[in-house]
Amino acid sequence: MAKAIFTGEFHYSSRKTHVGWSAYPKPEPQHFPREFIDAAVKAGRATEVLPKRAKTASKGRKSGD
Repeated sequence: MAKAIFTGEFHYSSRKTHVGWSAYPKPEPQHFPREFIDAAVKAGRATEVLPKRAKTASKGRKSGD
């Protein structure tokens, strides 16, 4: 699932399956399938919230393994 902050009301019907979604403006990020978030961003109704990068532990791994 992807996250986005919606700045306007947005309704979308999937081009791949028989489902649809609706989102309403909120200051908090909302979770929806990638197809819906991409369409909302393209329509100018949402701003995608990218995931925070996880810190990776390099302990116990050597390069070339």
